[in-house]
Amino acid sequence: MLEERTQIEFASLSDAVEIGVLSKNEIEYGLGWRYTPKKITELIRHRSKNVVVARSGSTLVGFGIMTYYEHQANLDLLAVKRNYRRMKIGSDIVRWLEKVALTSGAFNVFVQVREQNKGAIQFYEALGYSVIETDTRYYSGVETGVVMARGLKRMIV
Repeated sequence: MLEERTQIEFASLSDAVEIGVLSKNEIEYGLGWRYTPKKITELIRHRSKNVVVARSGSTLVGFGIMTYYEHQANLDLLAVKRNYRRMKIGSDIVRWLEKVALTSGAFNVFVQVREQNKGAIQFYEALGYSVIETDTRYYSGVETGVVMARGLKRMIV
């Protein structure tokens, strides 16, 4: 059986519940549920944010949310369903969002990761991100956050 190509596209309002549940289970565990379907709906409609999904056929397999500022961007959330990890879907989502950031005039992209999530830190390092600081207050004092950044000016589009 041939594997279907994964497509990255803007999220629709009908994706909000699935994105919210994926965020709750894969990102926000132990922290409370901030990115509820209602919040995701607001973010999809927000002018300075992009909410994108990765689909394999009609199945939502991952998502990313990026906020754009005047000269920088922040990757707010990124998740890929467990059965679809290590297939470059997360990398594809990040690169898609980075291209938009570069087009919008951003010079740097920032991302925050749980310090204990060594896999995520390695993932971002493989994409060219570097640790720039840690913040013990980032996850409401529950966990230390690692702030990572990547400059876009050398990025080839």
